[in-house]
Amino acid sequence: MQDSLFSRAPLLDDLLPRDVSKQLEGIAIRSRYEDAQLIQTRGDAKTGLSIVRKGAVRVGNLGNDGSYLNTSVLKQGQTFGEFTLFAGLPRTHEVIAMGPTTVDEISGDKFMKLFDSEPRLAKALLTISMVRTHALLEFIDDLRRLPLPVHVGKVIYAAAVETLVLNIRQEELAFTFGVSRVSVGKVLKSLATLGLIRLGYGKIHIVNKIEFRRWLTQRSLIAPLVADFE
Repeated sequence: MQDSLFSRAPLLDDLLPRDVSKQLEGIAIRSRYEDAQLIQTRGDAKTGLSIVRKGAVRVGNLGNDGSYLNTSVLKQGQTFGEFTLFAGLPRTHEVIAMGPTTVDEISGDKFMKLFDSEPRLAKALLTISMVRTHALLEFIDDLRRLPLPVHVGKVIYAAAVETLVLNIRQEELAFTFGVSRVSVGKVLKSLATLGLIRLGYGKIHIVNKIEFRRWLTQRSLIAPLVADFE
């Protein structure tokens, strides 16, 4: 996806036909949140699907020592809460608004009624689940094997399949890797010094994809699982 490093298979627009998207909108309750406002808490047993309509949310949890570990950033069209619908599990993370944010909440009963009658919705949600599982397995493997500069570089490279410019803030990268903004800043500066990227305000410009891939391959125990660039 071109708009964000974290836009992995948005449900709306990308995966659902317009008519099904409108049906979801028709059964949803729309809520608006201010920056840093809590949307859901870990352990919440309320069943339902949540869809980010505008803005973005930060997904993560507080540790016992008071530290906050971010899991991901979800943007427009992306969903959370699927565990409550299909596995009967409580919500696993805190979700916090990043700036003014609008979220559609669809109750479990209303969602399942539409789900049972609309196979295109089931296919879309299965696609989201598989994409997220694949990304998670790759991320965990890289987290265990790779030093931070290579791990960050691989994520940036994978997100640059369709674009040379990524709209991503250093804060979002720091949240994703569970490190400080200073640490991510040092990594990005080192990649810029190598001539692989160029930094802009809220943007990362990919300078040379071929050299970037070569640099990653030389430092990875296995080759990056992304398509070759022509």
